[in-house]
Amino acid sequence: MVVTSIPVSYAEDVVTIIPCSSNHNNPKFFDTPSYYVQKGQQIRWYNADDINHRIVVSASDAKTLLADSGIIKSNGSFPFKFNNIGIYHFSSPVYPWMQGNVSVTDDISSVTMTNPKNNVDVQLTWTLAIPRVGEITHFKIIFINRNTDKNQQHIDYVFSIDSPENKILYQQALHSSWGVEYASYKFNAPGFIIPKLTIDATLFQPVEPVEYNFKMSVKV
Repeated sequence: MVVTSIPVSYAEDVVTIIPCSSNHNNPKFFDTPSYYVQKGQQIRWYNADDINHRIVVSASDAKTLLADSGIIKSNGSFPFKFNNIGIYHFSSPVYPWMQGNVSVTDDISSVTMTNPKNNVDVQLTWTLAIPRVGEITHFKIIFINRNTDKNQQHIDYVFSIDSPENKILYQQALHSSWGVEYASYKFNAPGFIIPKLTIDATLFQPVEPVEYNFKMSVKV
């Protein structure tokens, strides 16, 4: 198996407004309510619902308005670039239960890997950039269609964090509807660890499992 690192500049950070978000009984309204990006990075809010939406971005106090998307039509989007470190709030002024946060930091690492067995690249981002014992590390997984450079929807995957001895420290197996997923883990000991991502279905079709192995070091 050949797995190589490639540049990450083309991967797009997207927060998806999911279908039926206007219904406050829906179990979720965005594909993820918390997003982590590097300073200077852009996020695009994409409306996958069948009705219009509107997003406002504010400072962490939720009072200082920084941006207003106006109407985002179905299948439309709204981009905003975060130039300063901090925690930001995004919400819908029409449907107040739709809320989320963006954490902008320089303490972040990102690696994108490709596997010739399929046309899906995997970008793994984590913050803290160098994980530390006793502190939570947040992972972001983006699946990227190599033919379109867009997020690949409908991926069945397994994400695990393994020790060098192949002991599984953490594992989640899920279906990614919109191509962006999150995980968090608090490390209890220092040393090298292997975050591992396995894809076993794309667009609801089973595929031969394809594995992507990342490497990172946990410090005291």
